[in-house]
Amino acid sequence: MAPVPPKIAFAGGTLDRAAELRNDGRADRLRELESSRAVLVGDGQDVAIAGDGGPLARVPLSDLPADAELTFLGLEPNGAALFAYDARAPWLDAPVGTAFVPLRTLAGELDPDDAALAAYAVGMVGWHRVQHFCGRCGSATEIEAAGHRRRCPVCGLVHFPRTDPAITMLVQSGERCLLSRRRGAPANRWSALAGFVEPGETPEEAVVREAREETGVEVVGVEYVTAQPWPFPQALMIGYWAFADASAAGAEPTPDHEELVEARWWDRSDLSNALREDAIALPPPGTIGNYLISTWLARG
Repeated sequence: MAPVPPKIAFAGGTLDRAAELRNDGRADRLRELESSRAVLVGDGQDVAIAGDGGPLARVPLSDLPADAELTFLGLEPNGAALFAYDARAPWLDAPVGTAFVPLRTLAGELDPDDAALAAYAVGMVGWHRVQHFCGRCGSATEIEAAGHRRRCPVCGLVHFPRTDPAITMLVQSGERCLLSRRRGAPANRWSALAGFVEPGETPEEAVVREAREETGVEVVGVEYVTAQPWPFPQALMIGYWAFADASAAGAEPTPDHEELVEARWWDRSDLSNALREDAIALPPPGTIGNYLISTWLARG
């Protein structure tokens, strides 16, 4: 039997975002329906779950302040409207029957739809928290489009929710792959290379540049694999296979010590044995880095 492919957290959501309801006031009118619910985002990227280890909480809007600032998320399969609410205030505690839990710790536990919904809510609330003022003139911005746009009433600049593209790539050559230990990560965790896409370059060009900058390895081929919303705070992780010239696997990488503690080539069998013996660890399950490495190992 083929191995079960690892899961990618926060991806695969099926919520109908119903963007057509945002601009004509219809989404705002859904606030009045008894069936409408809110996803609560607490301090940092905490989200409210139902009970101890339960699903993502969906709180009746009647439990919120009458003037609650809500962001329309979309429609559930049963037609109920969902909103995101910044629950840092006025509550000091979670509503009865719920508990606030860091979203990062729930990545591998929530149902895929709930995980994607939580990432969506956290991303939108996080954007609103830092976009109260115009980045051009400093004036207070006003909310439009049911929470999906903010406009400066003074200079007219329109602000949209921000997503920062980042790349994660497993560099490989034959039966070897290139992994690194990043500064600040657990001492025995080995990860795929990663970095942000810079202005004026494609994600594929970022793969080549980051591999060269972080390890000195020249990538000669790039192949898209998958992507993952990563709301910590607002990234889109784009995963790639990256292929180095065959001669590169015989040379020692030269890690950028400002970002990496170490970088090295791993034979497929050596990496499998080290993981089996718990001598090293991979990025947590649910991350795109774990997905790339685990999939590469399974293919062997």
